[in-house]
Amino acid sequence: MDAQTRKIVVESSGPLFAAKGRFAEAFYHRLFEIAPESRALFQRDFNVQKRMLMAALAMVVGVLGDRARLAATAAHLGRVHARHDVGRDHFALGQRAFDLALQDFFGAACTEEMRSAWQCAYCELLDLMQAAPGPVSAGTAP
Repeated sequence: MDAQTRKIVVESSGPLFAAKGRFAEAFYHRLFEIAPESRALFQRDFNVQKRMLMAALAMVVGVLGDRARLAATAAHLGRVHARHDVGRDHFALGQRAFDLALQDFFGAACTEEMRSAWQCAYCELLDLMQAAPGPVSAGTAP
């Protein structure tokens, strides 16, 4: 990921974190709209789940400039998701939901450049998750 892409992700992440879970709400709304059956993957209190999403997002954004730390973070997230049978197809759904949630959250301020930067970050994270020991399973979408 180049420096300009990283800058866009980092700068646009500020409002996501400041919104007190509104982005997480938009993400899960879109995910369940795209794949209603994916609700079965989430067994915990949903407020906890939303906080976990935002914490993971903060963790990833915080290490974007450090490839080794990003790889370690991705490996951890890959193992966590694999334990819950979340596979590549699920991540593809998540990527689509994430993009739609960005558009919902930012509205007209969500530029193609911003969407592209986040897509790049998402793909890089997923690639690192899959390359880590104990890779993301090849599970199918729910």
